[in-house]
Amino acid sequence: MNVVNHDSKARRYTLLIKFKDQSGNLVDVITVDVLEVAAGGTANVTARSNRNLTGTVTAEVSKAVRY
Repeated sequence: MNVVNHDSKARRYTLLIKFKDQSGNLVDVITVDVLEVAAGGTANVTARSNRNLTGTVTAEVSKAVRY
């Protein structure tokens, strides 16, 4: 997933990622810290579960905090 910084100065982000199975059941939740995204820049972020997830699993950003 990509994090886009629309601000005029570099920013950090913390993302709350929810992993769900085919039925929409929550199977894991993690946080991802993005250390710095340049002003007007984009950072590519990979979210990995700490669990052994099987089947079709989707990841969605539940919340994002910019600081």
